[in-house]
Amino acid sequence: MISKEEIEQLIVELLADDRGMDTHDLWEELNDLGVTMPVDSLLAVEIVVRLEQQLGIDLPTTADTTKALRSVKTFAEAVWNALPQSEAGTAATA
Repeated sequence: MISKEEIEQLIVELLADDRGMDTHDLWEELNDLGVTMPVDSLLAVEIVVRLEQQLGIDLPTTADTTKALRSVKTFAEAVWNALPQSEAGTAATA
């Protein structure tokens, strides 16, 4: 049901909330940093718990997940891949 882009938006909203800044301003800041929109991995780890609760998922504690937390795009991809297959499959065709 949820797309990767919607997950990216949710991640940015949570990051912006944590930093006490406007979501649009954070999007601009992240885009200025590069196409992958890098993010501090320690902050990303704090956001994982909130995403897991909101989306009802469990991100595996693996080296791949840790690497994925380095940018909004790879973080969103890891979250999307953790969605139940029926939900991810629906999102892929939407």
